[in-house]
Amino acid sequence: MKALHFSNRSSSARHAAAAALLVGALGLLASCGGGGASTVPPTSGPTQPDERALAASQPGELLSFVKTKLTARQAQRVLTPGADLTTAINLGAPVSAAAVSGSVERSGTAVQELGVDEDDLIKTDGNTLVTLVRSSEGGNGVSSGKVQFNRRRADGGLDSTVAVALPASADSYAYARGMYLASAAQRVAVLGESQSIFDYCIGTRPCPLLATTLVPPPAQQASTALDLVNVSNIAAPTALPRISIDGRLVGSRLIGNLLYVVTQYTPLLAVDALPRKATDADRAALIAQLKASDVLPSIRVGTAPAQPLLAETDCYVQNKNASLGIEVTTITVFDLADANIKRQSRCFIGGTEALYMTSANLYLATTRYAYDTGPLIVRFAPQASTDLHKFALSGMLIDYRGSGSVNGHLGWDADKRSYRMSEWSGDLRVLSFTGETGWATINGSTDTTAPPSPATLSILRERASDKTLQIVSTLPNAQRPQPLGKVGEQVYGVRMLGARGYVVTFRRVDPLYVLDLSNAADPKAVGEVQAAGFSDYLFPIGDSLLLGVGKDATAAGVIGGVKVALFDVGDATKPKQLDAKIFGERGSVSGLDFSRHGIDLFTRGNVTRVALPLFAAAVPFGNSQHGLQRLEVDATAKTLSVKSLVKASSTLSQDLSSDRSVQIDAQVYYFSEGTLSASTW
Repeated sequence: MKALHFSNRSSSARHAAAAALLVGALGLLASCGGGGASTVPPTSGPTQPDERALAASQPGELLSFVKTKLTARQAQRVLTPGADLTTAINLGAPVSAAAVSGSVERSGTAVQELGVDEDDLIKTDGNTLVTLVRSSEGGNGVSSGKVQFNRRRADGGLDSTVAVALPASADSYAYARGMYLASAAQRVAVLGESQSIFDYCIGTRPCPLLATTLVPPPAQQASTALDLVNVSNIAAPTALPRISIDGRLVGSRLIGNLLYVVTQYTPLLAVDALPRKATDADRAALIAQLKASDVLPSIRVGTAPAQPLLAETDCYVQNKNASLGIEVTTITVFDLADANIKRQSRCFIGGTEALYMTSANLYLATTRYAYDTGPLIVRFAPQASTDLHKFALSGMLIDYRGSGSVNGHLGWDADKRSYRMSEWSGDLRVLSFTGETGWATINGSTDTTAPPSPATLSILRERASDKTLQIVSTLPNAQRPQPLGKVGEQVYGVRMLGARGYVVTFRRVDPLYVLDLSNAADPKAVGEVQAAGFSDYLFPIGDSLLLGVGKDATAAGVIGGVKVALFDVGDATKPKQLDAKIFGERGSVSGLDFSRHGIDLFTRGNVTRVALPLFAAAVPFGNSQHGLQRLEVDATAKTLSVKSLVKASSTLSQDLSSDRSVQIDAQVYYFSEGTLSASTW
């Protein structure tokens, strides 16, 4: 089960909740929200406390809650011998493959919200280009990655590379995820994860075989690494001591010099390391000795001793215990401009899998219940629902505002989940999937036995009186019952922009639905256009055009090459596909198949230049091509044109996970396989 793990302020109520868990089937709890409200709820007036709302933990409350949960675990072990109840299932596995100073015109990382930067493998201030070489190796002194710096010459060419190696550890596996360039703070910030091996797997002895395997050990602790590089002297950048936080990295964002990092920590408790034959008295003794520091994450700076990341009174709990798993989700904000990198943290007891953030608010989402995976499909429990938590941001301050829930889940692709959420005029719009199954691979879409996977749009509004996010409306509803997607279709691309929403579904053709979201109480689908294939990602071009990137398909639904389509959505009731370009044959992939940052768009005047890493498959395979595909969209003429491919050094590589590009003035800079090259557009 993946759910929030919440506390009650009443000891008897906590024990009653534990008893209820023992009577019911483990992991199958009633949904605590959602529905089809069609009118705006009151935003003020007397209300009763809502079970979804978080509350600040009082001294001793968090520890009391965890002890109660551990006691309930032991009772559950008696009922279900052999069950592993130590942790909840991880629904948000790390994605393996995301205006600074200066006056020069340039592009940047493709982001969901303007002004909210996202981590990526290439950043620039117009004069310096910074690239990140990631590596999954660790131990034996092998670097976990490196940051490279190239100065841009006046003619657009590049100077030689200066590199800073990231730290490595002999007892962990490290993986750099992405980086930020905070020019005003003269810092580069690299975020990554490492897995530290523990001795639990073979008694008190280490696990030497794990050093040569790609499969992580069964008993381990994830750690989030923040590596900072001082770039005050760009000719000689220097690495600062690594900052390590207990727990895996959920996501991050940067606004100005403030870096927001969300982590999730599952403590390894001594009571859970006891053998199954241990007595109840043995377990009770260890539970009684438990301290808050045993449950909450720590932070380390360089080789200094670990310190508590936060106190239990910096955390929130909820008045309904939803799981026997113990997880701690933490939001930490770092001031990169501060000499001591000052920080502030808040946490809640429970897990999360998706981060969405605007310049003012941060939302965390968690889909309840585990899902199972097979060769071609992913299956959710039919009663899945998604919990949502809102935090207001004001500089270093993190203020909890409210919680709510919607029916369904946020989809099968972790990299797309943030795009299922959008805030406009203070309301949160969520596109959730209420179907049970989805396709783990594109080829799974040819399974004609797959059931429909309907989509539900929910609009939620903060109600300050009881700290909840109340559902204002849903779509479909009783007045507008038409589904968003036809029988057997799955939702692929979602983009909500202001008063508009766009949803792409696919089975054999690509219906693009245009949603009118201007009236929060009455959202509606107002237009639809069908075309072959589908779009995974949608990008606005001006006010009336939409660029879709995905795959082509035959009339029978068989997937073909990479498809780039241009849609005219100026008239929401009559959207139309203006043009489409197909690259390669079946088996072709683009950078967006590996990361939502695998595309670069740069608008100059009425022309938007599109740079898309591409592997265009061909028969025979030796005719395939790997490189940076360039396209142009003329917003005035409403045309889509193709320019020549900038070839990669390894022309037959299908791995585009690290391919990125950025544009500065008349040049495009292509980063592939650790090397940066310059070309005139």
